[in-house]
Amino acid sequence: MSEEESSANNDGLSWRTIMETVTPHFKLVYFIKRILCSTRTKYQEVDIVEIPDFGKTLFIDGKLQSSVNGEWVYHESLVHPVMIAHPNPKRILIIGGGEGATLREVLKHNTVNEAVMVDLDPDVIELCKKYLPELHQGSFEDPRSKLCIADGREFLSKHRNEYDVIIVDLTDPIKDTPSVFLYTREFYQLVFNALKEDGLFVTQATSIIHTPDIVASIYKTVADVFPIARVYHVWVSCFSSLWGFVLGSKKYDPTSLTRKELVTRMRERGLIKRLKFYDEIIHEMLFHLPKFIREDIKRRGRLSTDKNPVYLLE
Repeated sequence: MSEEESSANNDGLSWRTIMETVTPHFKLVYFIKRILCSTRTKYQEVDIVEIPDFGKTLFIDGKLQSSVNGEWVYHESLVHPVMIAHPNPKRILIIGGGEGATLREVLKHNTVNEAVMVDLDPDVIELCKKYLPELHQGSFEDPRSKLCIADGREFLSKHRNEYDVIIVDLTDPIKDTPSVFLYTREFYQLVFNALKEDGLFVTQATSIIHTPDIVASIYKTVADVFPIARVYHVWVSCFSSLWGFVLGSKKYDPTSLTRKELVTRMRERGLIKRLKFYDEIIHEMLFHLPKFIREDIKRRGRLSTDKNPVYLLE
C-alpha cells in the first residue's frame, strides 16, 4: 500500500492515506478509516480499505477501482447502454471485472442465458468475494455465470462468432503493464471476431478530464475496427472525474433508440425497479457530450497498436 501518515484532517487524528497518481501532475489523496486487506497477488497490489466518503473501496496498484458508495453509477453506465442496444442479448462475455459488479448488472437482464467472466487474477476475485459482498451480491453463484481464470486476449483468440455482447472492464492502460495491450487495434479485432454478426461491445476508457488523449485514442482505435463507434461519459464521484466509455457495434446504434423503445426494453427485461441510476433519460444524457469534449475527441488521440500502444504515464 502506498500510504503515509497525515494529520491534515481537522479532527486532530493522524490518518493513513493512499495517494493515487492520476497524471504526472495531479494526485488524489484518500484518507483511510480502516484497512480490511492489503496484499500482493501474483499480478498486482490489492488494497481493500474503508474511506469515510466512499465506504469500502478497492484499490489495485494504487488506483481506485470501485467503492461501495456509488459504484453503481459506473457499473450501470458501463453495462446497460450496450445491453439495451441489443434486442436480445443471450450470451455475454466480460473481460475483467474482478469484483463481480459488472457481472451483477449483466445478470439483471432476463434475456441472459450465459454470462462468462474472464479474469487473470483469481486472488482478486476471492478477496472481493470475502470483503466486498456488496459489490458482487452473489452474482458468482448465479447458475448462468461461468468464471474462467485466463488471459482475456488469449481467451478471445479461441472464440469466434459466439457472443451477443462483450464488456471490457479492465484497469487503465498504464505504461509497462499488460493492460496496455488490451486497448489496441489487434485486441479490438479479437473482440470483433468473437462477437456474432450483430454483436456489440463496450470498454471503460479512462478519465475524459484528466486523460483526454487516451479516451480519444481508444475511440479512434475502436472506430477503425467497428462500423459504429460511440463515446459516452458519466460523472463518477469516487474517481473525481467525468469517466469515458467507448462502444463498438456491428449493427445497432445505441443513440438511435427512442425513449419509448428504451422503456419497453427495460420493462420487458424486468429492469426498471432494479436500477438506481440508469433509465431512458440517463441513456440519452450519457451520449450527449459537451462541445469541448466532442472537439477534443476530433483533434486528440491516435490509433493504438501492439507496436505503438497508447498508455498513461505514471
